[in-house]
Amino acid sequence: MIVMHKGERQRSKEFMGPERGRSGAPVVAESQAPDPGSNLSEDEVARRWWALQPGALLPLSQGGSLLLLFPGRPGGRCGPDVRDAVLHNGEEELVGDVELHVRSSDWQTHGHHRDTRYNEVILHVVLICDQTMPPRRQDGSPVPVCSLYDAVITPADLRLFPLAADGSPVRWPCQRLWPEMTAEGRARLLTLAGTLRFEEKAASFVAALRQAEGRDPFSAYDVCLITALAEGLGYGRNRRFFRACGQRLLGFTTALPEPEGRASKPPPLDAARLQTLGLLVARWSTTGAWARLQPALSIEKPQQAIAELRAALAPLSSARSDILICNVVLPLAYAVALIEGSELLAHQARQLYHSYPALPSNQVTRAMSRQLLLPVEPRLACQQQGLHHIYQETCRAKRCGICMAGKKSL
Repeated sequence: MIVMHKGERQRSKEFMGPERGRSGAPVVAESQAPDPGSNLSEDEVARRWWALQPGALLPLSQGGSLLLLFPGRPGGRCGPDVRDAVLHNGEEELVGDVELHVRSSDWQTHGHHRDTRYNEVILHVVLICDQTMPPRRQDGSPVPVCSLYDAVITPADLRLFPLAADGSPVRWPCQRLWPEMTAEGRARLLTLAGTLRFEEKAASFVAALRQAEGRDPFSAYDVCLITALAEGLGYGRNRRFFRACGQRLLGFTTALPEPEGRASKPPPLDAARLQTLGLLVARWSTTGAWARLQPALSIEKPQQAIAELRAALAPLSSARSDILICNVVLPLAYAVALIEGSELLAHQARQLYHSYPALPSNQVTRAMSRQLLLPVEPRLACQQQGLHHIYQETCRAKRCGICMAGKKSL
């Protein structure tokens, strides 16, 4: 039985087939469409979702409603269609993913109820509700369902958002402040945010290094570094799986999670990266991972130091090496410096991080550049990391009241 919402009933003539007589023959020959939604695609659902504005009311098929505060950002090739949407249920804000389908039954048809990648989904957005029971995630949690045919927005909802001087709605404080800032002011703030991210990573590495145990022929530093590099190869892919693979290469009996999507084997890109990781670990079994990378950090000229670090990570591409250097190698080097009391190593790691050229653009840096109305993405990796810091700390959940990007003074 198909549960038709009021918006669907208004469009029922579009989907229902022609009236039939007792013989079963159609009374009218045109407009046959026996399958509701057969002419629709998920592209139409996505178009309707991204057309929603903050303040849209999203009625749920099981009763109640959610208020849309932020529609999120597009998901990647695998996993949920929308990442990090912000909704409000009347009591608290909800931050998570959104999955888009034509029908609510598509959740199970596509196997999402068995896929751990969908365990952060907080809303299933559809056009047609053809099931009475809500779908469930792999972890067993029910997912509320909303038909976009019923989504509405009223002028009163816009009171949730501040107004500009001319009375027009402005969604976020940062979008009032950042256009007024100088390029130097924006760079200074992003550098500060990037430095905070660097120091947080280093603090995590200090804790990890103090707990790490060597695994012959690797030192405790090697174990921590190789594990973090393995996880870094899974950025944007399957970090848990890559991290576990790195630990297995070190000789630990870590259980391997199933590849995402319950595939029988990793995708070709993941398999290629894992093969490269195996080559690096085999090479470092004689030289040591940290011993191979550390000498490059004593080179004063940044470009020469970068070239040496990239060479130590070959055959990885320069782009992937740069991501690992900025997110793993330099913060870990700073952590080692703190543990050993080496001011020189700390200075070199920090200076190289601040001067490192921009990394490849990704979904977060693009989304945050749009959010902050930046004319171009930052040209330094540290400032890109600053975008990541602001996003993770406050912008993902739209906690504008404590966001450093929305304050006039720091």
